[in-house]
Amino acid sequence: MPTRAPPTMFSSPVFVAAGRAFSFARVPPEVSRSHLRRGRMTARVSVGKSHFDALMEPDGKLGHWFVVPPGVIGKEALAADGNALFTLASLDEQPDPALPDYFQTLLAGSPPARATWADTTTLARIDWVHWMESAKQEATRRERAANAIDMLEKGKKRVCCFDPSGFYSKALACPAEEKR
Repeated sequence: MPTRAPPTMFSSPVFVAAGRAFSFARVPPEVSRSHLRRGRMTARVSVGKSHFDALMEPDGKLGHWFVVPPGVIGKEALAADGNALFTLASLDEQPDPALPDYFQTLLAGSPPARATWADTTTLARIDWVHWMESAKQEATRRERAANAIDMLEKGKKRVCCFDPSGFYSKALACPAEEKR
């Protein structure tokens, strides 16, 4: 049985996303490689006395990034562009992904797709949702949801031809940082 990596510490600046109302930090590639899978996943993060579960988003460079909750920014007095010391720990089990409404509606209308969905692993579900949500345009996200239903109806349990790390396809990236 594989053993889980012990928690690890890393330092990262806290960035404010340009044109968006959230702060984020980056996980270095070497920490991502040893503690995370290449695709999207959730991990436990600690900074100061605060702990939270964060969705680790691939940055397309074999690292990850995550949103730092606003309450943690205030409680820990984290400054934009200031370094913070984070601890990252893998979860024993990954939570099921939140399903986009448009996919949930299609899934509800297809008993064969629902049966295959119920028989997939949590990591496969995360990849399906990530594939749908990684499209830049709403029309493409909806098209991918319809394609997912078709593939699930045919018994396909994993989405293929999707690079969940964004490294090979260059499709995923960290948010741009707000210029100060």
